[in-house]
Amino acid sequence: MSSSGAGPGRQMLRGSAWMIALRWSLRLLGVISTFILVHLLRPEDFGVVAMAMLFVGLVEALADTGERLALLRLPAPERRHYDTAWTLQLGVGVTVAAAIFLLAPLTAAYFHDSRAILATRCLSLRALLGGLENIGSVDFRRDLRFGSLFNLNLQAKAVSLIVTLGLALILRNYWALIAGIIASQAALTALSYVLHPYRPRLCWSGGKELFGFSAWTLLRTTALYVAGQVDQFAVGSFANAAAMGRYAVAADVAASPTAEINEPMVAVLYPVMSRISGDPAALRRLYLRVLAWSALICTATGTGVALVAADYAAVILGRNWQGLEGLIQWLAIAAALTGLSSGADTTFDSLGQPQRSARLHWLRLGLLTVSTMAAALWWHSLIAVAAARMLVALGFLVVLLLAIGRVTALGWRDYGAVLWRPLAAAMVMSAAIAGFDHITTWSGLPRLAISVPLGAAFYIGTLLGLWRACGKPAGPEGDLLNLLKSPLTRKAAVPAVPVTTECEPG
Repeated sequence: MSSSGAGPGRQMLRGSAWMIALRWSLRLLGVISTFILVHLLRPEDFGVVAMAMLFVGLVEALADTGERLALLRLPAPERRHYDTAWTLQLGVGVTVAAAIFLLAPLTAAYFHDSRAILATRCLSLRALLGGLENIGSVDFRRDLRFGSLFNLNLQAKAVSLIVTLGLALILRNYWALIAGIIASQAALTALSYVLHPYRPRLCWSGGKELFGFSAWTLLRTTALYVAGQVDQFAVGSFANAAAMGRYAVAADVAASPTAEINEPMVAVLYPVMSRISGDPAALRRLYLRVLAWSALICTATGTGVALVAADYAAVILGRNWQGLEGLIQWLAIAAALTGLSSGADTTFDSLGQPQRSARLHWLRLGLLTVSTMAAALWWHSLIAVAAARMLVALGFLVVLLLAIGRVTALGWRDYGAVLWRPLAAAMVMSAAIAGFDHITTWSGLPRLAISVPLGAAFYIGTLLGLWRACGKPAGPEGDLLNLLKSPLTRKAAVPAVPVTTECEPG
């Protein structure tokens, strides 16, 4: 394992830089792919794949035992632990692939589209290929070697892009999307053996240390997946393939700007927090640091996407996807609220309490199921389902912050100290863009080209102005300035976000 003299905050920021570079590289390839595909394929093509992937993802989530997270959490895993984790992964992959293949007719029974059966059976191959992936690649995260992780994922995405676009030009239907999904996993599995020398073998002797943690991880992963897709299940209860495709694409373009920046930071958080799990005060400071960064990212991207939704949809998706701006607005805000809960699961795990986060996510799943299904059955409206998702995200965030406060001794004053400046900056940005929209008659790309930099300027200007007015308290603003300093200066530890600051709301 590699070692570093940098503190956990510095490790997190350096790792986040790699992970953000990875996610944005993947997103850039994804944007190029989506931009081309929405002009080559029809909404119903995306809808058929969405139906199949909802079922495939659900079965995969029901069998996700979290063996990779368990390896990250062990302080000094041995070969037997890696081999046991791979044996479990392989067994799960084979079982899931068989289950998906045999149960595929259920997709047609629920979504009333027979095309989903064969699509689902073909996608069962993804689970089998995933089970064969080299477990040694978990060391890229464990040892904070995010450059290697970058290469692994970027090369797999490039293969998927080439296959998908090539077949889309030839076939002009949903089989191009399915082939791309399978090619992505095939490339990821093959490259995991090329880029890491570890060669796994069948073994069960390390199960005792892995399975206790994995049981709760399985429950949480299942709840997380279903909660992330339950609104699409609700849409499928009354809508056809074309409507499902519209909702799935709207959800993707609405959430991507937030997720592609925020989630990489959280991915880095797990191995960093595992190293300081015995220091509650350091854990608390690191969680506040992540919350502060999430607040900055999510308020900027979520609010920004909602404000420019009409032009954003017109430019990215084109004429075949008109009328999605309302959906994108609700789903962008929902994604931002969900992003603010980032870091909670890792905190619970580091404290040895994965059961708390599992129970909380099952509560969230229950709320989402009731609200989105009720909205679907009562109004038969895509907008109503998206609005229900946003409202649940808001309520769950409050519950989650209360739960984190119980185990870390944080209170609303602590949360307010790191949340209020980004929220104030988002409000000023909203006013600026609304004012610009009121005085201009432009639309589409011309208006988007001005609204985005205008909103960014007001957001950043307000954020930095408030930060300076408060005496430059430690936080994301200071972290960014530290990263811009010379390499010699950056050797110093990044100051942690304090529990209180000199300037707080109210």
